[in-house]
Amino acid sequence: MIRRTPPLEVMIVGAGITGLALGLVLHQKGVRVKVIDRQPLPEFVAPPEFDQRIYAMSLASEGFLRRAGGWQDMDRTRIQPILGMNVQGDRDGRLSLAPDGGQTSPMGWIVEAGTMLSALHRHQKRVAPELLETGVTVSAVHEKEGGLEVHLSHGQCWQTRLVVAADGLHSTLRERFGIPAYFSPYGHRAVVANYRIGGHHGGVARQWFVPGEVIALLPLPGQRVSLVWSAQSDHAQALLAMSPEQRAHALQQQVGYELGLLEEISVPADFELRRMNVARWIASRFALVGDAAHGVHPMAGQGLNLGLQDAACLADTLLERGPGPDCGDRSLLRRYERARREPVAVMQGLTGGLAHLFSASRSQWGWARNWGMNRLERCSWLKHELVRYANR
Repeated sequence: MIRRTPPLEVMIVGAGITGLALGLVLHQKGVRVKVIDRQPLPEFVAPPEFDQRIYAMSLASEGFLRRAGGWQDMDRTRIQPILGMNVQGDRDGRLSLAPDGGQTSPMGWIVEAGTMLSALHRHQKRVAPELLETGVTVSAVHEKEGGLEVHLSHGQCWQTRLVVAADGLHSTLRERFGIPAYFSPYGHRAVVANYRIGGHHGGVARQWFVPGEVIALLPLPGQRVSLVWSAQSDHAQALLAMSPEQRAHALQQQVGYELGLLEEISVPADFELRRMNVARWIASRFALVGDAAHGVHPMAGQGLNLGLQDAACLADTLLERGPGPDCGDRSLLRRYERARREPVAVMQGLTGGLAHLFSASRSQWGWARNWGMNRLERCSWLKHELVRYANR
């Protein structure tokens, strides 16, 4: 039996960080919005040695999460400010970046995925308990005059002006609306794990470009770091087959002893690195945000930041629309698509190009990348612009 519900302005499918934050921002401005997800949101039990699923958050992303209300709810003992970044080439290349406000002002934050999502969920349950519904999927969508009719798996039917897909890289909703997605593998896998260090990281994110691969150690609270090793696929499998002690030794051989002895303190995981583009970001009364709209190389840590920028742009476009058009108006959605397509393409090109340059083992590229890194190190105004761009 179909159960009709009061009309919505926006329905968001996907209650991850991007989708839930977007829903909260719209809700607090009086938009009639609903967020649904196929999975119940699990209660996050904070592991003592930190989750290996972490994000490097820009200051702009922090600002949007503050608008959503989730940032203020996060456990501050599980958030690490980024106070600098050091990059080392495979020869003598060096690059160091620092925040604009000096060493005490962060240039971003390292946050566990679970800590962030559970903070948003706690805030949502407190201020908007009816906003989120989990354990349901979209079974059908029909276009009606002035909107869409969305049928859910448990029998409810919602009328809405706009549907937003925030359901991830393999979005079923994107496919339902006929938007093609194109995947391009990088030929690498990211191996992630957490380590206890013998020294102190000073809040500095460190990155090493070794022949054919990229290694990042991101600071966590206390004497801990998070590893992201972008390794060629066969090497990634070999790393995963090692014992924790063997893996720590292999890592130590690459990064040295600047941070002291490394001890693995989490179960490692891995995932394939792929670029993803979509043919278009919008359809009739439909828009993509976050991983449903794009996939980028993780070397710059910009995946979630891009998604939250999508959400911020879409929220502002809808909230500033004036009295005429409704939330699904085609001209509004085109404005959103134009605003987001170019910066995402730039970031995809930048990270993909750098990944290719720094993973290449040919000697001429090795000379060029290390020379470029050292030239950039001596150009303070350009380093300032890099930090400013990363935090937009």
